[in-house]
Amino acid sequence: MLKLLRARLRGDVEQIREEALSGSESGNEQRSSNHMAEMGSDAWDLEFALQLVESDQNVLDEIAHAMKKLDNGTFGLCEQCITQGKGDAKARIARVRLQAIPYARNCIDCEREKEKRR
Repeated sequence: MLKLLRARLRGDVEQIREEALSGSESGNEQRSSNHMAEMGSDAWDLEFALQLVESDQNVLDEIAHAMKKLDNGTFGLCEQCITQGKGDAKARIARVRLQAIPYARNCIDCEREKEKRR
């Protein structure tokens, strides 16, 4: 799952970057407009695209971390539980959670606690 998700996100990132930064020939013609409303819209589109790239890049970083955990045998263990010294049984991330978010670092209880602190 991690490899498939990583491949899809890499493709998305590259496509968004190409469209946002270089644009097509027709897109470049539109960007050369002098109308303030169009320039503002173009700037908003570019900012939005860059935020998408940043978000996808953050997920790619999380996937890389999860793949390292696979290599060292700690995949599926809650990082927060381990840090707090909880037993192995509590340190496991539920399979359902990993199916939904395969790069999850924490079990659902620790993640909820983390969200409360924010």
